Amino acid sequence: MQCGFAQLIKLTQKPFWHIAKKLLGKLIFLNEADEFNLSVEEEEAWIEQSLQSGDLILLAEADKEVIGMLNFKRSKNKKVRHLGYFGISIQERFCSKGLGTKLMKHFLKWAEAEPGLEKVCLEVFSYNERAIRLYKKLGFIEEGRKIKHIKRTDGTYADELMMYKFVD
Repeated sequence: MQCGFAQLIKLTQKPFWHIAKKLLGKLIFLNEADEFNLSVEEEEAWIEQSLQSGDLILLAEADKEVIGMLNFKRSKNKKVRHLGYFGISIQERFCSKGLGTKLMKHFLKWAEAEPGLEKVCLEVFSYNERAIRLYKKLGFIEEGRKIKHIKRTDGTYADELMMYKFVD
């Protein structure tokens, strides 16, 4: 199976959050898959706003199916305009095949060339050891931890780590 990725230029025929629901499952983000309830019009507006404001959306595809996504949002306030936050998600069956590394390297190359951007940040659940290993491999450093930040469906809690990397 051949995998590739490209910067998102326009919305496909399918609703984006419909794709995201399949992509994200219920493991990674604060939102559960059934909490993504945007209309196609709202999705289009979000994507258009992201592209116009200089944010980044990367999609990874295999055989015309979206299998991964990375999105970056630059902070807009003057005091923190030098940084932004990103999130990444890959379908489980495509994990541990180097796709996350490819997306991250493409993103970091873009971030290093982005004028005025100095710091990229992320938040990751403490149980996502595979992602944490990748981030550390690429030079990210933990700068904080939110204790018992999420309550999982089984009643257990998990911390959320805050990590960063300077790209200037």
